[in-house]
Amino acid sequence: MKLNYGSSVPISTIDWHGHVSVVFFLRGCPFRCPYCQNHSLLFESNVVDTSVLEAEIKKSRPFVSNVVFSGGEPLMQKDAVKHLAGFAKKIGLLVGIHTNGYYPHVMAELMEEGLVDKFFIDVKAPLDNAEDYAKAIGCKDYTDIHIDPQLVMEKVTESINLVLGNNVELELRTTIIRDFMGSSDDVCNIARSISELTGRKDVVYVLQQGFAENAMLESLRDIKPLSRDEMLELADLTHEFLDNIYVRTKEKGNEKVNFESV
Repeated sequence: MKLNYGSSVPISTIDWHGHVSVVFFLRGCPFRCPYCQNHSLLFESNVVDTSVLEAEIKKSRPFVSNVVFSGGEPLMQKDAVKHLAGFAKKIGLLVGIHTNGYYPHVMAELMEEGLVDKFFIDVKAPLDNAEDYAKAIGCKDYTDIHIDPQLVMEKVTESINLVLGNNVELELRTTIIRDFMGSSDDVCNIARSISELTGRKDVVYVLQQGFAENAMLESLRDIKPLSRDEMLELADLTHEFLDNIYVRTKEKGNEKVNFESV
């Protein structure tokens, strides 16, 4: 079986908190997020056989507990991901998938077949604001994206509900970019939309410190990332809507926020 392959990280401690992972970045994505750091994966091709990745999984196996498929958007390559997830499960590894949530039908198949242990879903903007979602996925800056942002929001909400309904581990996350999608209003509206969608406050929500120096949109590349303190301030504001919040920064890695001390 063939797939369009980007690159790998043989041993990672940052892609699945509390676990050591081997991570594969697959090419292709339906979005053109202006702040994307992996935009080289969107436009080039490197077709290989899945046996190449199987060999890398075997090589990392003594040192890792799981395989993570990232991108790009890995679920664009459904058959290859299903094949490799099955291979990983057979040799005793957990499987995690980083996704933009646009392919709920693929997520459903993976869960039905017991091929995934955790989904990491990007919530790029409030789930009830099509204009903000259009901005976040590149509709306003790139002419090669022809996706209805309203449909995107519907698919992301369907994906979140599917995972919660199947009792598969879930992490929702937003990459915070100053002056793009990183104001207090932006973050509060995202957290509110998650709370209203799920009817829960215990959903894991991660605010990720975004770095734009290699962003696809050149005008973003001079933006200074938020500091850890600024990220914690944003996390404090989201506590009105959600309780289980983490901040992920270069300074301190992944931190669960203790709101008594924020």
